[in-house]
Amino acid sequence: MDLRHLRYFVAVAEERHFSRAAQRLHVSQPPLSQQIQALEAELGVLLFTRGRGGVQRTAAGDTLLPLARDILDAVEHAVAQTRHVGHGETGRLAIGFAGSMPFTDVMPQLLRDFRAGWPQVELDLREQPSQAQIDDLLARRLDLGFIRPTRLMPDPRLETLVVQREPLMAAVHADHALARQPALALHDLRDQPFVLYSATLGSGLRDQTLALCQRAGFAPRIVQEVHEMPTLVGLISAGLGVGVVAASMQRAQLPFVAYRPLADADATTDVLLVWRQGDEAPPLRNFIQLARSHGASSNGTAADSSACFARALQIGD
Repeated sequence: MDLRHLRYFVAVAEERHFSRAAQRLHVSQPPLSQQIQALEAELGVLLFTRGRGGVQRTAAGDTLLPLARDILDAVEHAVAQTRHVGHGETGRLAIGFAGSMPFTDVMPQLLRDFRAGWPQVELDLREQPSQAQIDDLLARRLDLGFIRPTRLMPDPRLETLVVQREPLMAAVHADHALARQPALALHDLRDQPFVLYSATLGSGLRDQTLALCQRAGFAPRIVQEVHEMPTLVGLISAGLGVGVVAASMQRAQLPFVAYRPLADADATTDVLLVWRQGDEAPPLRNFIQLARSHGASSNGTAADSSACFARALQIGD
């Protein structure tokens, strides 16, 4: 059955007049009459009785009218939903993020902008270390991740985008003598106990911290390992040692922690978006495009990520 037949039938049934129905449909009356006759022939019943004052629905026409309306509404809904999904306007995104990411500029801004632009897309946010995100991306348990570069990247199965670059800073207890200096270099920390990221996480910041210390001529004395940057800062607040953190962690505002810029070359860290190579899910592509436009308006930080891996992995054998 042709959907056009049903649309024509509903118009005639509601208008009870072929001329008015033709005007409503923006067609001439003879083709409209022919389409109704074709529908009646297909069904084998009369749908209308014709008279000088217009038409009246038969019992068969009364039966068909609500059913035809439901069919047309269902088709219209199906078309709209399909277009929404195809354009990424509905659906679901599972997004992982390392514990330090909510303190950055980029992650909260991207989430706010995406929710404003695509309010019907459900966001499933999961706090995970960077390596756990990579594992879940490859297992298709995540669609997208906010990570920092790790020594296990790049992976040819994944795509990455640098969306923010920020300085690394030394974090020391506020009562420490080093806190009285306006800036520090890594060699200033050589005799200090370090709180460092766990070796089991594949943490890019652990690799980068070790590389910077090595270039400064020492291996750090590690007294405590942690899984997330906020925990590291908390232990420094408790006086357990010193550490290297992203500048955005200053927003944690924990007491008794002093942050000092590091003067060492390459003392910066990158925030990466990571997703599966070739994944064309519309909500994901919309998020990535938003991130690219965000980066383009933020001093061009949305760039190829190969350089950040080189910095993170510059560690001696």
